[in-house]
Amino acid sequence: MLMRKVICYMLLCLAASLAALRAEAQELRIGADFTTLFDNKEYSSMSYDDSWTLFSARLTPKVGVAWAECNELMFAVDMVQDFGSSAKFLSDVNVQLYYGYRSPRLRLMAGIFPREEMRGLATPLFFDRDYRYYNNRIAGVLARYEGKSSDRSFVEFAFDYTGMRNFDTREAFMIMSAGEHAVRGFCFGYDLMVGHYAKDDNPATDDGVVDNILATPYVGYDVTAGGFDIALRLSYVQSLQRDRHFENRWLAPLGGELYCSISRWGVTLSNRLYLGDSLLPHYDRYGGELYHGTPFYRTTEGIYDAITASYGGSFFHDTVAVAAGITMEYDGTGWGTRQWLQVSVALDYGISLERKRDIVE
Repeated sequence: MLMRKVICYMLLCLAASLAALRAEAQELRIGADFTTLFDNKEYSSMSYDDSWTLFSARLTPKVGVAWAECNELMFAVDMVQDFGSSAKFLSDVNVQLYYGYRSPRLRLMAGIFPREEMRGLATPLFFDRDYRYYNNRIAGVLARYEGKSSDRSFVEFAFDYTGMRNFDTREAFMIMSAGEHAVRGFCFGYDLMVGHYAKDDNPATDDGVVDNILATPYVGYDVTAGGFDIALRLSYVQSLQRDRHFENRWLAPLGGELYCSISRWGVTLSNRLYLGDSLLPHYDRYGGELYHGTPFYRTTEGIYDAITASYGGSFFHDTVAVAAGITMEYDGTGWGTRQWLQVSVALDYGISLERKRDIVE
């Protein structure tokens, strides 16, 4: 019944926007996003990830048209330069092109749009920081319905098509969903990803087809006491995975994760503790092509712990954001550290336009 209401609301909003298109003014939207990220991993004494350093910058100029208050059609170019890269001009270039519908309760996206449009799947279990940096786009669709502004309640669905099958590329896509409902500081919700990773057409690299399902229902509590913001999250982690070519049987690793944090003045101290099975049983065969989260969740020692001290702040009317921190991590075999610094700039401008109209005699 709830899903039927959500779908009806979406259709009514789209119909209303199309009806208003002929009467509403249009707006030219231009802007640019910039991000530079330093991410240094020192894991020499650990067993489940390697030490390396990411130091890179990305500039995304964008232009588009908005109309009927809620609609937008945008085009952007992602230009990435890895520091120290041997590339003569840019390390990588990608495009964003998408239609967006934005209202106080509904968000619809179609095309290739920024990953930050999705609220859910924000933990490193699903996507690590370096993956989010280099794969900052979703190619597909997104739909989200949000509750009143006084709470954080929402439910969303997204489809991300990341690989078109040909001779040297695997077919890959992810179906993602997330939701949360909050009542007087308490919240409960879920994150869900259904992944499909298929073989390519090259017999020399035929490694089969992998189904990868991961669900994390959770409960939590947020409170402000003495000027400090305190957050607690307890998640049940359940995975279902099958490699049809090699084992052709379902594996069901599971575990639990406790996250707690305390924040004030932009400074946050947090701890993320996972206890349970190795959640990445096919990592040695497929690695980061199949799994996009932190590799430490493949630990066979039954524990992964991350203690983080970080700072985050925004300046100049929220156009510039700075985030920095250090994490001490334990994978059951040793301790390591990870330090990062990220500076982001977001500039958006709108210029009113008058739509050309046909002259009727």
